[in-house]
Amino acid sequence: MFENVLNEFSWRPESAEFLAPLHVEQSLDFGISRFARGIDNTRIDVALSPKFMGHAYQWIRQELTDYTSAGSSRRSGVNDENHLAAFKDAYSGMMRAAIDLAKVRSRPGMVPLLQFSVVKFLLQLVDHEIERLQGRMQRSREETKHHYNERSVEIHERLVSFSKEGDALRYRVVRRLFRELLKLEEMSLSKSRQAALEVAWPIPRETLFNPLLQLPSLWSDEQWMGHYPLAFSDWQEEEDPIFARFNRLVTDLFKEYLPERLRSAEPHSSGKSSREQWRKGRVHRQPGGGIAAGLQEIGGLLEIALRPEEYRAEEQSWFDTPENVGLIINSIPSPRWLRLDPPERETLNPWEAERWPEFHRYLLKSYFAAIRRERLATRIAASYATPELYRQLEGRLPARVIYLYLAHQVPRKAILRRLRAMPAPLDVEGCMNRLDGALQQVRHQPAGFRHRQMLQFLQDFVLLRRDLKQVYRAYRAMNGIRVLTRNADLELSRGNSTLNEFVLVDEQKPEQRRIRSHVVLKADVRGSTEMIRELRRRRLNPASHFSRNFFEPINRLLALYGAKKTFVEGDAVILSLFEYEDKHYRWLCVSLACGLASKILRVVDERNLECRKNGLPELELGLGIAFLDEAPTFLSDEEREIMISPAINRADQLSSCSALLRKSEFGRQLGRGVEVVAASGLPILEKESNDHMMRYNVNGIELDTPAFVKLQSELALQVVRLDEEIYPGGSRFYVGKFADLKGGNHWLVVREAPVRVWSGGKAGEGEQFGHRFYQVVAEPEVIKKVTQSPALTEVRAAGTKGEDSPPSPPTEMHFGF
Repeated sequence: MFENVLNEFSWRPESAEFLAPLHVEQSLDFGISRFARGIDNTRIDVALSPKFMGHAYQWIRQELTDYTSAGSSRRSGVNDENHLAAFKDAYSGMMRAAIDLAKVRSRPGMVPLLQFSVVKFLLQLVDHEIERLQGRMQRSREETKHHYNERSVEIHERLVSFSKEGDALRYRVVRRLFRELLKLEEMSLSKSRQAALEVAWPIPRETLFNPLLQLPSLWSDEQWMGHYPLAFSDWQEEEDPIFARFNRLVTDLFKEYLPERLRSAEPHSSGKSSREQWRKGRVHRQPGGGIAAGLQEIGGLLEIALRPEEYRAEEQSWFDTPENVGLIINSIPSPRWLRLDPPERETLNPWEAERWPEFHRYLLKSYFAAIRRERLATRIAASYATPELYRQLEGRLPARVIYLYLAHQVPRKAILRRLRAMPAPLDVEGCMNRLDGALQQVRHQPAGFRHRQMLQFLQDFVLLRRDLKQVYRAYRAMNGIRVLTRNADLELSRGNSTLNEFVLVDEQKPEQRRIRSHVVLKADVRGSTEMIRELRRRRLNPASHFSRNFFEPINRLLALYGAKKTFVEGDAVILSLFEYEDKHYRWLCVSLACGLASKILRVVDERNLECRKNGLPELELGLGIAFLDEAPTFLSDEEREIMISPAINRADQLSSCSALLRKSEFGRQLGRGVEVVAASGLPILEKESNDHMMRYNVNGIELDTPAFVKLQSELALQVVRLDEEIYPGGSRFYVGKFADLKGGNHWLVVREAPVRVWSGGKAGEGEQFGHRFYQVVAEPEVIKKVTQSPALTEVRAAGTKGEDSPPSPPTEMHFGF
């Protein structure tokens, strides 16, 4: 486009020479993407200070009520100022707590996470309160529409005014919120971050307090023109928005000195379809429609004007700093009328090349020629003339209409008809005189003044371009954050260790205990279907029988062993025990689970004695204990917490009993306890097992191998072999002591036995499968024989005497493989 002009002057500075004096801002990587996703698996969960949210809610509601009160533009009260002061104090408190937390945990990303969360919360809260206020006014109108009186007229007028001034109202409230936060950031908080984290603005000031974040939408002209020229919001161009056209113009001008991703001489490949889809979105886009709507709106414009590899990238270039363009423009002394914001004294030209002045002159000539060729000069002049004329007309005529008239896009007759259609009192002739006077000024501007406006337009364009890219990044960051307010969501996220909490010092609870590992214990009743049928046949209550002899005894034991009932499924109960990172002296979850399982069997045996006396069916159980060296996952069903863990399925397998095995000749000889066999040539017809074994478990407790390994790290176990064969197939025992949560010491005996091969008859004697299984011994007589065996020379309790006493160091570990 500019080659004809520049060919007259062939010299150009080398790229390194041109770029040397220019400043490049930091990358837009805020460090938020490295946080774990929350309970919806897509966004980061954040909890803000309840006091901060409460004061923000009260201040915003009062502010909106004051602005919309009848007969007054605004009433500021003591409560309003008190809420604002408390709001600012709470924000400062959250920020200082976040700084301390970021320093302690070496996670500087916590500060940007807090800042974006606060901005998202405030924007959503303002939108919500505006919708609530509008809904309340509409309901009042509905209630009074059949009663035409002074009250109904007042409500109707207020609603009409609210509908017209909704954008201005939202902008006014949001603008003040951002202004108050910016004061805090600049006065103290940025200094605190610099001192603690060595970075004052982890999110650039231009991103966090971006004017585009505060605007209701890209089509809010009255608010837009306070920051950018109106020509850039002329989105209804038949081919391209002016912003896209001007972007191609300027990037072509500097193409030799821009990164490849910024060079764009032609419209984006998806041009026409993207423009049509984006413009259609305007019809359905409500001002203040939320973070997702803002992201879609900004992203749609950027897709039309810029390459995706530019606006989606984190890296910035010299063209993203408006001051660089001002430095280029003012690098050569020019007539004072042409300079932008002329300094009090001249600055030295940072480009020392002898021919730079000539290059600079041709660069400006090329730019001015391109403006004329694109026929943008009149629109540029109209952009800068519109704001003052809008104020002179006291907002009676929309800024868009004024701009289009001054830019020769709307005929005089159309403006005149619009003015005459407005309600009196309105001085139509006076308004037209002002419009015509401004139009004449735009037409007859001196050439030098017009050139100066063109240069200002260039600098404003670079500013808008940077703000659009940065607000796009801000919207993307906020779209990936979820500020939780429902207690159920907060507890669920906290339980899954995915909640990032930013609260005040006086709101802090004891730090959330993080689960490091857990045990699942399942107790399954054998033959419950037949038992229920028998009880009903005898007209007895099955529910009370199970409750009295199974569920209630178990419930009474939970606190003693630190267990939690995960859920009950018919004739089975699943319990869980957790180990927490901050309780290393209590990392005894497997020991406690084994002790609890043994106690459950003994208690049920006692209940069975009573049932036998009363002629009631006795309970048979199968218990399984599985360990997992990680935290479980928690889900939420409304107010009910649901735990998900592979250990649940494993405990279910361990507690099961093969009907085929139990009814076999081998099973009929076993009686009470646990046996695990590998089937030889027989299909496993029972529950699917991940170890492909068949289990016999009648009033027995099977311990998973990972749980046994964990047990050896908890207790000082000694190995005992008995001359007397108590269990078939040979066994050895691991013996130790543990303490329950009340400090009572208990023996713990674990049997290790081989997995034998079973072919449908007896298990092959001496024929072993090469694996071991582990059974927690619960029979008092067996425990007595093992603990009183001469082979057991010394047993040292490795459990705790009390909750605060550390365990004794483990003795030599015996794995028995």
